[in-house]
Amino acid sequence: MAFFKTTDGVSINYQDHEGQGPVAVLVSGFSGIQAEWANQVTLLQEQGYRVVTMDWRSHGRSERTSKNLRVSRLATDLQELITLLDLQDITLFGHSMGGSVIWAYLSLFGEQRLKQLVIVDETPKLLNDDTWSAGIKGLNWMTFDMVAPTFLKQRLTVTPVADDFKAMLQKEKDAAPFNFDLVYPLLRNHLLEDWRGDLYDCTLPTLFVAGGASPLCKPGYYHDFEGMFNKSSKVVVIPNTGHLPHLESPEEFNNEILTFLS
Repeated sequence: MAFFKTTDGVSINYQDHEGQGPVAVLVSGFSGIQAEWANQVTLLQEQGYRVVTMDWRSHGRSERTSKNLRVSRLATDLQELITLLDLQDITLFGHSMGGSVIWAYLSLFGEQRLKQLVIVDETPKLLNDDTWSAGIKGLNWMTFDMVAPTFLKQRLTVTPVADDFKAMLQKEKDAAPFNFDLVYPLLRNHLLEDWRGDLYDCTLPTLFVAGGASPLCKPGYYHDFEGMFNKSSKVVVIPNTGHLPHLESPEEFNNEILTFLS
């Protein structure tokens, strides 16, 4: 376990699982922690990767702060860690809001240092309107102030997470509790962003992994933006999983990762 200080003075926890091969960086969603990637860290290390994970500000074991809680600042925190460790040719993984942070990173810092992307169950625009229905179920301008505060109260999984893995995550969360009220400004910012242009402009090979029964969006929501991915990208659906396919069905998820990486 290690920490670095961001340029705006926040202490960020990260782990650098050193390896001699390619580099993978894995980032989580809103309220998520880096321990959620444990199965993928093991897989990638077995493939010879140097694997780096991190906790966002006010998440996991990183410093609790109300400072600069917005997606663009999280992308800057990610960029500062990448620069600190001088990482190159990165396979960058992002789950949920982590996917949005990736699109923000592309907007701010471009594709330099990156090789390919893996984005897990994230829509590039979460707020529905008259021209867009692939956002969060029930979330629009009229309902925003009712839906957003209850965002974490909905069930996100369909297939139960393995008991031993769930217990490990709970132990981590108990050691560093998440303060929803403190971090709510980040959620509001996240729900209002629109990354469709950044998705469309991306030239990196991208694997998009959707939960086949993800409860957050309408069935088949990814079809609405599938055409925005470049020709070197691929959309795969893992059946019978919800918003956390890498936790609900880690073996099938990892098989998709291996296929993409090869």
